[in-house]
Amino acid sequence: MKMTLTFFFCALLLSSNSFAATKKKTNLKAKSGKVSPVRKKMSTISGIVRDLGLYIASEQEFVRDSNKLIIQQKLEELTNLFKNLKVHPVVSTQGLALNQVVMTEQLEQTVALFKNDRKPLARAKFNAALNLCVSCHTQSPGTINHEKDKIFADKDINKLKINDYEKAELYFITRDFETAVKLYDKFIRSSWKTDDDEFIYKALERQLIYFIKIKKSFPEAKAHFEIYLKEKKLNEKVAKEVGEWVKTLSGKSLWDQYDPATVKEEDMEKFMKTFIADDEEGPIFSLTNSSEVFDLNLSSILMDYYNAHPETKLGAKILYWLATLDKRVNDDLFFSLGDFYLLGCMEKYPKDPIAKDCYESYMDDLEINYLGKDKEFPPEIKTKVKKLQKLIDYQEED
Repeated sequence: MKMTLTFFFCALLLSSNSFAATKKKTNLKAKSGKVSPVRKKMSTISGIVRDLGLYIASEQEFVRDSNKLIIQQKLEELTNLFKNLKVHPVVSTQGLALNQVVMTEQLEQTVALFKNDRKPLARAKFNAALNLCVSCHTQSPGTINHEKDKIFADKDINKLKINDYEKAELYFITRDFETAVKLYDKFIRSSWKTDDDEFIYKALERQLIYFIKIKKSFPEAKAHFEIYLKEKKLNEKVAKEVGEWVKTLSGKSLWDQYDPATVKEEDMEKFMKTFIADDEEGPIFSLTNSSEVFDLNLSSILMDYYNAHPETKLGAKILYWLATLDKRVNDDLFFSLGDFYLLGCMEKYPKDPIAKDCYESYMDDLEINYLGKDKEFPPEIKTKVKKLQKLIDYQEED
């Protein structure tokens, strides 16, 4: 995929009027003229990403010692630009809020990995930042297909000289989900069984996300994927995975006729005890047992409930499992919104016993992202960890 194009659109999304902003807020921004400085920074960001394009596109170039200084310089410039952007929330719901701080942390981790000579991981981490856009837009979809919810006009994407998959990604990012699904279809059907299945599988996963988290319809998802299987357009490996989806989709959602606004807390608590395991011997959802369809289904149910009831006593447990599920679904991306949920768990529910589970899960990720040859966190991370330990009164075990 063209890194400059997708990352630039992602950057614009993070800085411009968000899809969740109200009309009133949008009008205030327009009148105050405060968007312009951010757009100017976005232009600079786009230029830096263009400069990085060659190295990001080629792992060989990215790990070459002679390129180290220029890559590190550009990564640090990009991180500082995001860090200093004015706050424009990407997601604004009752329960959660996400802004460019998440992208900044992602880029900071990229720089840390690169400095620790973990260049392949740094490159993967940077590439994964692109998926933040898609992740954000499927957490709480809200209304869709309204012109005010779109970031770019259709003609702006259609005229771009990119393939159908790349166009679909942009439509997905800009919340025109139905157009995106049609383009994913076109891309998949024009591919050969011998083609690299990475993007074919990602296109299918995007469609699965659409049907489960946005349309919230098992029957529609099942019918859609059955057509692919009947056409025999997919190679054996991908067809097997899609076949597993269809088997799961043949059953019912974990919660039929679910209306988060009317669900009582005791009913949600009962649901969670039924479907979420506290250990590996428990019900169907444990840390070692996963089905992508049900992971997305459960994540959608928990998120919708939390957004409708942000003060629920179940908040800490919900955030912990949103993190677990998001990381499981996105385990090939090196990044998900999971860390954000874990931080929210600790910051909003520091006295809840689950906050310590959130801390330990968060630390596991920090160790993967930061610990290099020196086996030591950078000073700023040490400070952050100590603050979290103090906040939740975490005691290291001997």
